[in-house]
Amino acid sequence: MFNFIKAELFRISKRKYNIGLWLFGFVMCALVLYIFHGIKIDGFDAGRDLSMMFLTLGQIIGTAAVLIPLMVNLTALEPYASGAINNNLALGQSRMKIYLANAIISFLYILVYMIIMCTILIGGGALIAPFATPSFAALMKNFLIGFAYLLPCLWFYASMVIFFQILTRHRSSAIAISYVAMTIFQPVLYIIINKFNWNVSLIFLAPSRIVKSITEMMGSYGLDFLQKITYTDTIMNVNTMLCIMLGWIALVWAGIYFVGRKREF
Repeated sequence: MFNFIKAELFRISKRKYNIGLWLFGFVMCALVLYIFHGIKIDGFDAGRDLSMMFLTLGQIIGTAAVLIPLMVNLTALEPYASGAINNNLALGQSRMKIYLANAIISFLYILVYMIIMCTILIGGGALIAPFATPSFAALMKNFLIGFAYLLPCLWFYASMVIFFQILTRHRSSAIAISYVAMTIFQPVLYIIINKFNWNVSLIFLAPSRIVKSITEMMGSYGLDFLQKITYTDTIMNVNTMLCIMLGWIALVWAGIYFVGRKREF
């Protein structure tokens, strides 16, 4: 599986149409830094504006989830669409190992993309404003902790796209369904909760809500978000959210196993 991952990463690195995705990221970084520079000119307050910058970084990471289906399309879906996956199966490779390798490749691509974008934003911000302050160190620490908590969320979204590809056996359909699922899951869950008069705090079961809650806390000074996140007068530990996300990951991979073990491509 390791050699398969290396070969796929090399193949992906040679693709020229990756440039559009990277240009989009660089333009977004430039826009954020331009806005932050305007704040600096109007009057810089270290506490307020640093917190706002890291909060913005968290929101950008959360918004970047919208790009995940496209990234998975670039990194993992082509072998399914072209039928090349059948060659790997004919060589006796395990289906689950192939699915897992594709998910790992997509996850690594997404992770590297986000790390580079965040590095540009933080480095550019350091050139604009004097960040040699205790508040910057505290915010940076919280941002990195929050980013670590987001990693399972990135893995979930990448796995979800692969699941829909295996289910539909159609590249465009998998991407479209992934976007629909990412968009409507929380509203549908909210409708169900209201329909049966359940506790509104169950909205935290929505993966998008977990991502949003974590990213909103990435601009805080203290570590309060590690102990509790308040929503509709309900206090939940961020580790509880992590467990919920791990449950979604287990559910998706159970679906991949049962749907993909005999699927023809």
